[in-house]
Amino acid sequence: MNSTECRCFHCGESIPPGHRLTVSRNGEDQPVCCTGCQAVAELINASGLGRYYQFRQSLARTADDNIQQVVEAWRGCDDRKSMWGTELGNGKRELLLQTEGIRCAACSWLIRSRLEADRGVSAAQVDVATGYTRIVWNPQLTRLSTLAASLLELGYKPHLPLASEEEQARQTERREALKRLGVAGLGMMQVMMYAVGLYAGDAAGMSPAARGFLEWVSLAVTLPVVLYSGHVFFTGAWNSLKARRPGMDVPVALAIGLAFLASCFNFFRGQGQVWFDSVVMFIFFLSLGRYLAMVLRHRNLQAGAALARLLPEWAERLTNGGAETIPATDLESGDLIRVHGGEAFPADGEIVAGESEVDEALLTGESRPLICRPGDSVIAGTINLSQTVEIKVTAAGPETTVSALGRLLLLAQARRPDSFGIPAWLVPVFILVVLLLAVGSWGFWQMTDPVRAFPALLAVLVASCPCALSLAVPAVYAAASRRLLDEGVLMTRGDCLAALNRVDTVVFDKTGTLTRGLPEIKAVHLNPQRPGYSRQQVTQIAAAIEAFSAHPLSRAFDQVEIRSPASLPRSVAGQGMEAEVEGHRWRIGRPGFIDRSIATSKDHGIWLGDESGWLAYFEYGDALREDAAKTIANLDAAGLAVIILSGDSADAVGKLAGNLGIKHWRARQTPEMKLQALEELGKQGHTVLMVGDGVNDAPVLAAADVSMTVKGGAELANSAADLILTSDSLGLVNRVREIATRTRRLIHQNLAWAVAYNVSVMPLAMSGILKPWMAALGMSLSSLIVVANAVRLVRNRARSVFGPYRPDPGSVSI
Repeated sequence: MNSTECRCFHCGESIPPGHRLTVSRNGEDQPVCCTGCQAVAELINASGLGRYYQFRQSLARTADDNIQQVVEAWRGCDDRKSMWGTELGNGKRELLLQTEGIRCAACSWLIRSRLEADRGVSAAQVDVATGYTRIVWNPQLTRLSTLAASLLELGYKPHLPLASEEEQARQTERREALKRLGVAGLGMMQVMMYAVGLYAGDAAGMSPAARGFLEWVSLAVTLPVVLYSGHVFFTGAWNSLKARRPGMDVPVALAIGLAFLASCFNFFRGQGQVWFDSVVMFIFFLSLGRYLAMVLRHRNLQAGAALARLLPEWAERLTNGGAETIPATDLESGDLIRVHGGEAFPADGEIVAGESEVDEALLTGESRPLICRPGDSVIAGTINLSQTVEIKVTAAGPETTVSALGRLLLLAQARRPDSFGIPAWLVPVFILVVLLLAVGSWGFWQMTDPVRAFPALLAVLVASCPCALSLAVPAVYAAASRRLLDEGVLMTRGDCLAALNRVDTVVFDKTGTLTRGLPEIKAVHLNPQRPGYSRQQVTQIAAAIEAFSAHPLSRAFDQVEIRSPASLPRSVAGQGMEAEVEGHRWRIGRPGFIDRSIATSKDHGIWLGDESGWLAYFEYGDALREDAAKTIANLDAAGLAVIILSGDSADAVGKLAGNLGIKHWRARQTPEMKLQALEELGKQGHTVLMVGDGVNDAPVLAAADVSMTVKGGAELANSAADLILTSDSLGLVNRVREIATRTRRLIHQNLAWAVAYNVSVMPLAMSGILKPWMAALGMSLSSLIVVANAVRLVRNRARSVFGPYRPDPGSVSI
């Protein structure tokens, strides 16, 4: 095989020609791309963990050639008890580490096997879905840096356990809820299987011994389900009664408790009906609903974690004794830090030494890098693009601009009403009505036919259990979520689809949303006084030089084929780069760097030249998404108003708005200004869909009636969004609206059926005609009908439903 076709055995990266690094595996030499991957592969084999390569489902991440510097930084945290995790007793701690690079179950096995081989580690668990590694360890026997080094040696990158107590509590809650759901699910499957035999025996006859056996095993399976999975309902009911605010747990606990106790009573006395199947079915369906609600609640609490990951974990602080690497959370106002090119600023500050370009697009929406010199301010989370600078910290931790943005985000989330919120008075009224009907039925039959009194009471409680009603909306939302995922959209808040049907105004961010956030060469202008060069030649020269640049504008040349590579590159902060191409020295960058005689107002491009003057001017722009114009046209045809709110310059925003036919736009918008504009639209009675991608969009995304982020959006923006596009197509905005309309129809159908069922069976239950087992069976069938109706959304592709209907957005004043 040609060496150019080889790929690394460990990570799968391409191996350059002439690269001769290998690792032995089962007696064969396997090629690797770097010394880092070689070291990791040798460590895995030497530790007896070579089976990892047999069972892995995806390739590992590229290993770091030199992990010693990272390990040294971790050693500075060895004595920080606050980072050791939760204390368990007996000297042990439970530590939760976000671990980067986990790809599959084989990764989980490899990490667990390696960590548990360390002295002092009692147990290690890896959650492949979330990337968290849970370690039970003894700090007296092993050090925190040792655990980090074990992960780093395997090619996985552990992150500092910053603010992990809240995350650890969520992880614990999730594990416990999942275990309760699993026990209830297994129990329901088993007991329902036995119930089929009992129901068949009622119809065709069954020996007492066979009936007794099936009832006995049903009791044995139901008991742990009630005690383990069902205890949350009894606890919730008791707590709500103590607080004198009865909730839905009260009738649920009564139905479960009475059905179970009555079944036990009838079983032990050897006569009467048992309802163990109804008990486990109640518990499973209700546990499933609560688990889904918990997942959504946890999803809404991810803003803090997203903010923490926006900032670098480590900072290089300058002291009289030299430089030291410390956790960024230890920085204080007045500290002097050093930030190298390509790194993010760990705190707000002021440049005291050096000059560089700073990319603030993610936070401010400014599409062009800014030149920052001594005395200029920088914001935590923005990127230092070129030269090393020294910063005097002015705000760190919760005082930074990014943290203020996070608080603004949480405030906006708190202000947004729930589209399907249940009135507070409805729950206790419903409970009171159910209890009155149940007690009334029991009282009536106690006076007329005492034998039918308890079955009637139980039938009312079972029939009133709103299983179908509680599944009516979540089942459709689950189906809609799957339908959207098939289309390339991730839904994070189900009830956003209801609000989406009322939307009459769509607000777009510009940079990274309507545009791709990437520079694109729009035109190449040649110097007429220097003939002999074609546009293709000057573009190839520029691409060869820009290949060495980390500047965002250099990405405009990524697709250009380089025939003659550049050499001897030199970067000049804030000006440009120079290098040799085919023996000739060229410069590329700002006009003053190329030719001081150039007098121009053009600021949307870069210049190429040499000692003889400028040769070419490359005009660039932010590349428009391919289907942006079609998407805007479709929204306009549907009668929706379209607005742009951007942090970019007025010239750039106005030009884009004109090209797309958008009449209403605002430029230089801060997050606060965007929120204010959204409030103005709300006061005018408009329902708004906000589409964005940047960190600065997070507050307005959280405050909008419905919010959506495009592919590649910032993590903080995604944490605030209701819908996340996983495809590059903006046409999904219209597609989501179509699915939302179909979702609304199915919800109305399910609600109508569920209400009709509960209303119709209640008189039958009170009259004694409907037996408890019939009520349980009817409840199951009604739930299945609701779920089956919802599944139609997944089975059938949503059709375009925007026929003659055109919502009137009214007059939009912004």
